[in-house]
Amino acid sequence: MKALIATSIRAGLGNQMFQYAVARRMAHHAGGELVLVTDGPEPFRLPVWRIQGAIVPAGQVVPKRRLGLFMGRRPRPDDVPVRQETFIWDLIPQSGTPALAQAESLLFVPELLSWRGHVLLRGYWQDERYFADIRYLIEDDFRLRQPLDPRSGDCLARIRGGISAFIHVRRGDYLSAEFAGLFGTCSPDYYHRAVMMLRARVPAVRIFVFSDDPGWVRENGIGGPDAEIVDWNGAAPARDLVLMRECAHAIIANSSFGWWGAWLGERAESVIIAPKIWYKAVPEYRDIIPPRWLRL
Repeated sequence: MKALIATSIRAGLGNQMFQYAVARRMAHHAGGELVLVTDGPEPFRLPVWRIQGAIVPAGQVVPKRRLGLFMGRRPRPDDVPVRQETFIWDLIPQSGTPALAQAESLLFVPELLSWRGHVLLRGYWQDERYFADIRYLIEDDFRLRQPLDPRSGDCLARIRGGISAFIHVRRGDYLSAEFAGLFGTCSPDYYHRAVMMLRARVPAVRIFVFSDDPGWVRENGIGGPDAEIVDWNGAAPARDLVLMRECAHAIIANSSFGWWGAWLGERAESVIIAPKIWYKAVPEYRDIIPPRWLRL
């Protein structure tokens, strides 16, 4: 029987893409079967992409490791171990201690790179090391099944018409009582300094801004007076990612959504700027930012 590589898919589009990418790589190297378990309350957004694998609806995988498979194949419960990633909030009590500050990585699980048996993954897995060696597959999987709408298509032509960069501004639920203390939001000063840093390296760059709060972007002049604010894809976030990945350069927030726009569009000459602190509550965390990116 082939190894079964199942992954729990939940949260927003950027998180779902990480959850897919780690399992896609594991299934590829194990010659196994990829299964996407849609067990979160959030909409399952991955089908907009040309993804691989079988989709198992919520309820067919339960905490007792009983995996409802497709096509009648069912490994025994003990054959499907659950691999649960450490939650970032479990590290909050340790933040500020020397042991945490000196750690090279806080969440990365290296044994997943050599895993070849059945597994059910639960977590976020926000680290390119899980799938960087199959980048070409991930880039191909994360392409739209349907063409862009006309307005986004026109924007795409403008992006391709010169040296372009995107800024991603994440606010929304980061302002809520639940997340404000965990994530925090990037300040206008961060974006202004990042633009100065970018323009010092790429003087002729044209900037496109993507945000869940375009009003705040306008009020604070994010990107400068010549920046174009892309504010029409709120109901179709994957379209924004298509536009982002066409930009050679990027300034991102502490958000997995902007991370994917930068990573998918990265090329040899790219300047990618990310916030130095990803989690306000655990400033030591840095797994998600590739070392070649600039941290501000």
